[in-house]
Amino acid sequence: MRVREMLSYLAAALPARTSATARLLALQCALRSTVAGDVTIPAGLIRGMRLPSEPSAFTELETAGWLRSPTRPTHHAGFSVELLDTAVRMQAPTRADRARAANWILRTCQMGEIRQLDTSPRLLALALAAHLPDEPGAPAAAEQEVLARMCGLPPQELIPLLDMLAATRFLRSWAHGAVPEDLHWELARHNHLTDNCSGLESDRVTSHTGRAEGPGAE
Repeated sequence: MRVREMLSYLAAALPARTSATARLLALQCALRSTVAGDVTIPAGLIRGMRLPSEPSAFTELETAGWLRSPTRPTHHAGFSVELLDTAVRMQAPTRADRARAANWILRTCQMGEIRQLDTSPRLLALALAAHLPDEPGAPAAAEQEVLARMCGLPPQELIPLLDMLAATRFLRSWAHGAVPEDLHWELARHNHLTDNCSGLESDRVTSHTGRAEGPGAE
């Protein structure tokens, strides 16, 4: 499983307008879940991901029927939940692989270029990094609509966020492709983001119906 496929899976499993904060929380829950669906998120992780302490993101996921818990996340105590999405917790990757992916997400969100940004540009930065090819110098590319769906945003709202990531020097550059709907980009620190990052040897994430969910899946 790649972080990219998990982002794509959540794009299909969660309501389209689920906030960036809720999607970042869902990512960590999915990757840290046991087979039984039990997840413990320590307070340090909430602070490390720079997620707001108010429970609105948690409430979004609970309302969507994706998880449940009698507690709410706080900066002081963390929380425990049960994932109700059986498809996401029954995937092939080992817990060690999932833990590496979860830690990569944490390290990426803590990069100095983006750590002070809001959750929407940080989620986009994560999606851009998760699309990187393994070969240094190779171009990264994706459809604008695919990235927008992963981030729960209208496609047109990506452009100012891409400019913001270029201004903070997370991106070295970005541009539209020959087809305007295609985006190409280059990260300023390719090696840091590809080391132990999102490429994990295993099956792709499957949907509730058993379909494989790729980056462009509906």
